[in-house]
Amino acid sequence: MASFSAQSLPAALHVSAVQIARRVASAGQRAWIVGGPVRDLALGRKPSDLDMASALLPDQIEALFERTNAVGKAFGTVLVHVGGIDVQLTTFRRERGFSDARRPDLVEYTDKVAEDARRRDFTCNALYLDPLNDELCDPEGGMHDIEARVLRAVGDPRARFAEDGLRLVRLARFAAALDFAVDPRTLEAAAQSVAALIGVSAERRLSELERIFETPRSARGIEILATTGLLQTLLPGFHELCPDRAALERRLRALKLVENGERAVGSAPGLALLLEPGSAAGETAARAILDFLRPSRVLREAIEALWKREAEATALAGAPRSRLVRFARAARAGDGLRLARAWRMADGGDTAELDLLEQQLGRLSQSDLRPASWISSADLERSKIARGPQWKRLLEEAETERLEGRLATREAALDWLEQRARELREA
Repeated sequence: MASFSAQSLPAALHVSAVQIARRVASAGQRAWIVGGPVRDLALGRKPSDLDMASALLPDQIEALFERTNAVGKAFGTVLVHVGGIDVQLTTFRRERGFSDARRPDLVEYTDKVAEDARRRDFTCNALYLDPLNDELCDPEGGMHDIEARVLRAVGDPRARFAEDGLRLVRLARFAAALDFAVDPRTLEAAAQSVAALIGVSAERRLSELERIFETPRSARGIEILATTGLLQTLLPGFHELCPDRAALERRLRALKLVENGERAVGSAPGLALLLEPGSAAGETAARAILDFLRPSRVLREAIEALWKREAEATALAGAPRSRLVRFARAARAGDGLRLARAWRMADGGDTAELDLLEQQLGRLSQSDLRPASWISSADLERSKIARGPQWKRLLEEAETERLEGRLATREAALDWLEQRARELREA
């Protein structure tokens, strides 16, 4: 009997697991909750999704359940919709050959849990829990490793990494997210398996990197990737940004400061920090890495905005109020300031100016940030100013005067506009 129960699953997941297990039992087989959800239960965490496995063949699963999707049927997985939840129900299997460094060339079905466990990545993910009676099946000693807080590959670690090179990055993510030590043999095998990453698509690399930055202790994950030599292969050209150990240590210090304990950094801030350009040559290298990773337009714009906000924050000491307000209104201003402070602290510098800037920004109200405009396009037209780019410049000038407190009323603003119009006509 396991020391934890499927009843600790979130209610919707538990209901679905029980319904699936009962339906599979009606066909003479058992359905097991498998992998991450069982690991999370063992750690006292709440799983966010549900994967299950059984000896039923894919065709039998489709015949047994009313609502299914054959999304992964070629590899033994059928998506089953039960109780409002989509659950991957996978047939126990053995796998042979991974010519694309991701999917098996040959799938052989089996009715043995232990054989299915041998194909999984880490022992902590090779756990099976029966939701009907809480029986735990642990063919690879996953519970022992969970109790010891050790991340260990199933079987021969080099073979596991050769099957899917992305497991090398997952090694770093799981070690960071679970706060586990990495088994020395597994870590050594990772360092010897760098070439397995070469065939992994940029899309999958980026997705796994994002997941690292969405977990606490992401700095530890990046450090594992770096010390095993994986980071340079994961991100082609990274050596131009980070040519030596000192440069790496600086980035890790900054990343730990942004994390500030148990807080996840987030995808955009984490990637902005990891790929921080630092120079014109560095900017070329950083943008080349982004080109390789092909992030979404939203993510790329967020990363580039953070680089810009960080640079602006470091140059705002003593700046006029209008610049402070415009910085505060800009996208990602808060995160940019956070990165600027982390870099300053990582370099052993004084953060007093940045602390003062944060206080000043915190005191700005919504009306301070976006005061009503006292000059409009209609006013510009009435002033006989020719329509064109200078309209935009004049509106920005008027806002600057307002933000600096030099235009206290609309009447004063109109007087200012009249004077500027005269100057333009006389120019």
